[in-house]
Amino acid sequence: MTMADTVFVNGQVVTVDKSFRMQKAIAIKDGWIIAVGENADIKPYIGYKTQVIDLAGKVILPAAHDAHMHGIWYGVSKPPVSMDFSYPHIKSIADMREQIAQKVKSTPKGQWIKAVGWQTGYLEECKIDPYRLPRKGDFDAVTPDHPIAVYDFALHTLVVNSKALEICGVTRATANPTGGEMERDTCGEPTGVFKEFEAQGIIMKHFPRLTDEELKTAIRYTQHELNKNGTTSYNESSLGPGGNLTYGGALGERAIHVYKQMQENGELSARVSVGLLMGSYGALSYDDVVSGFEVIDLPQITDENWFNIPMLKIFADGIPANYTAWTIDDYLGKPGNHGRACLPGNSDEEQKEELHKIIMLAHKKGYQVGIHTVGDRALEYSLEGFIKAMDAFPGKTPRHYVIHADMATNSWARRAAKYDICLSLQPAIGAFIYEANSMAIGKKASRIYGLRELWDAGLSIAGGSDCPCSYPNWRQGVQAAVTRRSDVTGELHCPELAITVAEGIKLFTYNGAYQEHFERVRGSIEIGKVADLQVLEENIFQVAPDDIGKINVDFTMVGGKIVYTKE
Repeated sequence: MTMADTVFVNGQVVTVDKSFRMQKAIAIKDGWIIAVGENADIKPYIGYKTQVIDLAGKVILPAAHDAHMHGIWYGVSKPPVSMDFSYPHIKSIADMREQIAQKVKSTPKGQWIKAVGWQTGYLEECKIDPYRLPRKGDFDAVTPDHPIAVYDFALHTLVVNSKALEICGVTRATANPTGGEMERDTCGEPTGVFKEFEAQGIIMKHFPRLTDEELKTAIRYTQHELNKNGTTSYNESSLGPGGNLTYGGALGERAIHVYKQMQENGELSARVSVGLLMGSYGALSYDDVVSGFEVIDLPQITDENWFNIPMLKIFADGIPANYTAWTIDDYLGKPGNHGRACLPGNSDEEQKEELHKIIMLAHKKGYQVGIHTVGDRALEYSLEGFIKAMDAFPGKTPRHYVIHADMATNSWARRAAKYDICLSLQPAIGAFIYEANSMAIGKKASRIYGLRELWDAGLSIAGGSDCPCSYPNWRQGVQAAVTRRSDVTGELHCPELAITVAEGIKLFTYNGAYQEHFERVRGSIEIGKVADLQVLEENIFQVAPDDIGKINVDFTMVGGKIVYTKE
C-alpha cells in the first residue's frame, strides 16, 4: 500500500465530480490525489510520515480557477506602483482629488502619479448626474506640476490632467484616434478623458516603463491574493506585443518571459495560462495578428500544468457604459449609434469579415480563441466566425470562447453549446453594472449575465473576476450569481435567472478547468488529479446567500503544498 504524504479526514469533501458527491477524506502523494472516500477508506494510506489534517467538519473544495483576469495589471494597480482608487477606498471625485493632492506632497515634480479603480456607480457626484465623469478640471488645481493617469475599474476609461496632456503633446489640434474616443468639450478642447485602449495609446506611449522587478512584484502580489481566496490557477487574459505600450508595458511581451522565469525558478504559487494579445490593446487587425505571429518571441513550454500559452485574445467591442459595445439595436437616446467593433472597417459587414479572418487564422494555427464580446451583435458575429472556422478545419474541438457576453440569450447559448463553444463570465461585475448599463441599453440591463437560461441551454460557463475590474474573490462571484442583487442599490435584477450554489461552485472549479482543456487534471477532487484544494471557514451551503462573499478561506493547497494559511 502506498503511504500518503498528506491526508485530510473528517471533512465535508465537495468533489465536484459528475454526481457532485460528498465524501469525508482525501489522500495525497507527490502532489496528486490518490484516494477519496470515507475516513475508513483513507486510513490504510496513513504511515508514520503522513501528515494528517483533521478538518473537523469543514468544507473542502477543489481550488478555484479564475477563467478571465489580468493578473499583472492587478498587481501594478496596487501600491507601491499605483494608488488604489477602488471602492470603498474612493467614494467620490472629491475623494480622488484629495488623495491625489496628498500624493503630490511626497512626489517629485514632473513624476507621474498613477491610480486605478474608480467606478461611476459608486462615485457620489455620478449618482447625482449619471453622465458625470472625472475630468482634468477636477484635478488641475492640485496637480500643476505632476502628470496624472487615473484608470477606472474596467480599464476602459482613462482620465489625465492638463499637465499630462501637455507632456504628451495633446491639444485641440490633435487628431481623433482611429478607435475609442478622446473626449472633447463643446469648444473642442480635450477634457482629459480617453475611452478605450486605442485612444488611451495617445497617452500611454509617453508613460514610464515598468522594470522586470516591478512586474515580478505585481505577480507575487496577485498570486498571494488569489491563494488567499482559494484560487490556484487563472487565465492571464492579454499579454503580448499589443500590450507593450499599455501601462508601462504591464501587458507586453516582456511580461510573458517574466512569468516563464518565475515558473522555472519555482516562484509561482498559482498556475497560469496566457492569452496572446497581438494588436494594439483593444484594437487589432488581421495584419497585426499575421505580423505578430511572425515576430513574437515565445518561451518554450516545459510544464503546461504550471505555465501555458494556449489562446489568442481578441477584442470585438467595448462596453455599454461607454456606448462602445457592438449591439444590434441603437443605444437609448443615440439614434444611429449601436457601437462598433475594435476592428478595421467602415461598416458592420467589413468589421465582421475582419473578425472572421482573424478567427480562421488562429484556428488554423491550433490556437484557442477568446473574444471580448459584450454586445449582442459582437456575440452573433463571433459565433458565426467560430462555426465557420471549425467547419472549414475540423478536428480536435478547440473550445473557443467568448468573454463577458453581457447580452447573451438562451437561443445564442443553445447554438454555441452545439459546437462546444464556451463562455467566460464574471458574475460579480454584474452586481455593480446593472444600473450603469441601463443608461445605455434600458431594461435589457437587468437581464445581463442571465446564468439560469444560459446554463439550462447546455453551455459550458467558466467563472472569473476580470480582476482588477472586480476583486478575485470567487465567493463574491457565486453570491452575485445566486442572488442577482445590485451592490449599488440593493435591488434584485431578474432573480429568476439566478443559479444554485452548487452550480456557482462548478463555475469556478470544474468549468474553469474545462475551458483550459485541463478537466482531466484539475477542477474536481478525484483520483489522478492534482491536489489543488481549499478549505472554507464556513459552510457555503448553509450561510445566507447574501453572505457567501464574506466566507473566508482557511487555507489553500496547490500541488500538495499549502501556499496560504489564514492568520
